[in-house]
Amino acid sequence: MYKDIIGFEDEYQISDEGVIKSKDRTCVDSLGRKRFRSGVILKPDVAQNGYYRVTLCKNGKKLQRYVHRLIAIHFIKNDKNLPQINHKDGNKLNNSIDNLEWCTVQENVIHAYKHGLINHVCGENHPNYHKFGSDSKNSKKVICTNIFTGETKLYGSMIETKYDGFTPSEVSRCCNHGGVHKGSIFKLAT
Repeated sequence: MYKDIIGFEDEYQISDEGVIKSKDRTCVDSLGRKRFRSGVILKPDVAQNGYYRVTLCKNGKKLQRYVHRLIAIHFIKNDKNLPQINHKDGNKLNNSIDNLEWCTVQENVIHAYKHGLINHVCGENHPNYHKFGSDSKNSKKVICTNIFTGETKLYGSMIETKYDGFTPSEVSRCCNHGGVHKGSIFKLAT
């Protein structure tokens, strides 16, 4: 089953299997001549981040789109208006509808860590930890205090806070300038 691609209704269609094809259409070239173009199936390439993508053209402009995102937008309900698409099996090239789901940024990051798709080396395991000691820029220990319960937790580095759904850049901001992030106060451990 094919659907017109949103924003490219006159130019392209996508199937529930991720096949993208151009439509038969009349185009105007740079000299103002009308030309008939037969529809063809587009061959996606693999982007540097490992996802399939296609290049779509509209009004003379080339725009790249990720295939998994096009499939999700056109064939998977997103009642909660979630921003990202997760590949359930962790394979970025498996764009089967059964393998895709809408998710939050936090859910996507947690899934990536749990399945070994992101492998940040932190704290004492960081290659520079022993070279520079615990004062290394790459392994600052952080104390997190929940403002509601008073519970505290020590992290080996700011990046480790991702495991619990915090944003390391926000943790860094809190450590350097104060403030609260997701109901917690962060301070550098001394």
